[in-house]
Amino acid sequence: MDFLKRILVIVFILLVFSCGGSKDPLIEEEIELIEDPVAVTLVFPEDNLECQEGVIINDAQSEVIFRWNASENTDSYELYLENIDLNIDSEFESVTNELAITLERGNAYRWYVVSKSQMSEKIAESEIWQFYNAAPATVNYAPFPAEAVSPSNNSRVDAVSGNISLQWEAADIDEDIEYFDIYFGTDNPPTNKIGSASQSEITVDIEANSTYYWYILTIDSTNNNSKSDVFKFSIE
Repeated sequence: MDFLKRILVIVFILLVFSCGGSKDPLIEEEIELIEDPVAVTLVFPEDNLECQEGVIINDAQSEVIFRWNASENTDSYELYLENIDLNIDSEFESVTNELAITLERGNAYRWYVVSKSQMSEKIAESEIWQFYNAAPATVNYAPFPAEAVSPSNNSRVDAVSGNISLQWEAADIDEDIEYFDIYFGTDNPPTNKIGSASQSEITVDIEANSTYYWYILTIDSTNNNSKSDVFKFSIE
């Protein structure tokens, strides 16, 4: 009898330790890594060129297929298009990496693409390209509006020597830019033409604690011209 009791006690102890020492298996939570969308690389219409492809609708319009490389972690794209000549902005949604859009013939355009993802609040913007949609007949195109290089738009710069060099870049399909008229001052927009330049640079006088505005009028050999945006910078 004592022997049986000992056996039962040993079994009971083993059961207690067995139950007490056991642990539920660890459940590893799968943490989903949210990856942000990546900016696309634009393909067509090409930058600073004339777009001669597309389906002619009539003398005034043609349909052009915009193309870009598909980007990673992206569910959809938003194409932003600006008709520079008519000052009209448009937005287009796409779930593929190409989109057919009806354009005005003989007009200049800017465009870029935004990558979007349903899993991320962030977006990614491509470079901005510009082009001319071919006109019904051969023409001499106006230059593209110039872009500020230095000082960059909305920047703050130190006043060192009392003057600063304004620098910009410009493009023209016909490659016949003749000169630039520069408008500069503290008014927005500036009304004072401070001079003309054959190169993409001019030196202007400045004062500390002032905000300046400037724009460039680009003129080609047939007197076609284009006006840039108004750029702004502040002197500390």
